Amino acid sequence: MTIRNRLTLIYTLIVALILLALSLYVYYLMKLNFHQVFFEKLENRALSTAKVFLEKDEVSAAAFQDLEKRYTQTLPGEMVRVYDEQDRPSFIAEAKKGDFPSELIDRIRNEKGKVELDEGGKQIVGIPYSDNQGEFVIIAAAEDVSGRQSLAFTRNALLTGYIASLLIVFLSGRFFSKQALNPMSDIVRNVNRIRASNLHLRLNEGKGKDEIAELSITFNNMLERLEKSFETEINFVHNASHQLRTPLASMIIELEVALTKQRSAEEYQSLLASVLTEAEKLNHIISGLLDLAQVNRDESGTHLGIVRLDELLWDIRDKITKEVPDSKLQISFSNLPSSSDDLTIRGNKPLLDIAFFNLIENACKFSGNQEVNIQLISAPSGTLITIRDKGVGIPAAELSEVNRSFYRAKNAATFSGSGIGLSLAEKIIRIHKADFRIESKVGEGTSIQILFPRSS
Repeated sequence: MTIRNRLTLIYTLIVALILLALSLYVYYLMKLNFHQVFFEKLENRALSTAKVFLEKDEVSAAAFQDLEKRYTQTLPGEMVRVYDEQDRPSFIAEAKKGDFPSELIDRIRNEKGKVELDEGGKQIVGIPYSDNQGEFVIIAAAEDVSGRQSLAFTRNALLTGYIASLLIVFLSGRFFSKQALNPMSDIVRNVNRIRASNLHLRLNEGKGKDEIAELSITFNNMLERLEKSFETEINFVHNASHQLRTPLASMIIELEVALTKQRSAEEYQSLLASVLTEAEKLNHIISGLLDLAQVNRDESGTHLGIVRLDELLWDIRDKITKEVPDSKLQISFSNLPSSSDDLTIRGNKPLLDIAFFNLIENACKFSGNQEVNIQLISAPSGTLITIRDKGVGIPAAELSEVNRSFYRAKNAATFSGSGIGLSLAEKIIRIHKADFRIESKVGEGTSIQILFPRSS
């Protein structure tokens, strides 16, 4: 069953139950009202009879019969009786002793108040009446024909209105459910049009204030992530093919040249050393590409844990010292907080290891292993880490380009590398919501500032 049909049926069922309860309530009130009004008519009829026969002794039975004839049509099947203390019918000529059972007369006399009841299709009212002539019981009975007709008409009208209302409710429910679900149909239609080749397309988010807009926003966020994933895959393949081609080509050429003729042991040793160098370059590039792919995969911020920045810097210093024994790294701390918790952030430690290792290794490499200063400063706004070297620097015109993957500044051509490290580190820092800035002057060195805000 479609959502549209389900909504229509639920809406119709709810309204049907409400209308049914309302109709039954109206019918019940109408029935009570008709009964009450007719009982009041019978009571008035009984009191009128008492006044005619008990308070006005000069009025004859013929006079009452004339009065009775004038009211017969208003109260169909009417019968009024007056009973004395011996339960004998009085004053009314056609009255007989068995018109009303003696049990009813005794009940009215004992209860000393008005008695109302339905019996044999008639409504009956009995009242005790005291007069100077004695204690009497007056009973009036009649059929509420007009009341029953009015109730039947009301019942038919309510039933007809109920069925008509259900039909209207069902049709209006179909219409409004269609109107409400039209945006859903648009979303389905637009999503079905999106393919790998047009992931840039987005759904209309409207004013962004209802559930449909939230669904569109959710789809758009998902499409944005998918687009980034596809771009990452494409860029990875492109970068891998581009960067791996050069060392592989060099290795193939050197091996083909070596195989053209017999060579000495020294020549083969030189050849293997050259191939080993190219293989190391290849390994470095592959490692960088894999790190780049990991960063793009973890960009959603998953796998976060508690990372102490001071311990992270010491660990990286130890790693670089082992790999580059000639490096000169100096770590200093300023304004350290009283609590070590202020030096911690929520982050992905393996990624942060990659980022700071690349930044500090670059500082050592491009400064010719001159002294590199690493400073950690705790400030009210957050924790600031500064990495300063005295290397070749970056030309001002190229500062905006060095964050691109595989880009290398012109004055870095004599240094080994693939152009992945800086862009990779910058991406990782951005993922951790930190501020990343580079200041550099050619011939003087480079300063990189990373600020982790307190919210980290």
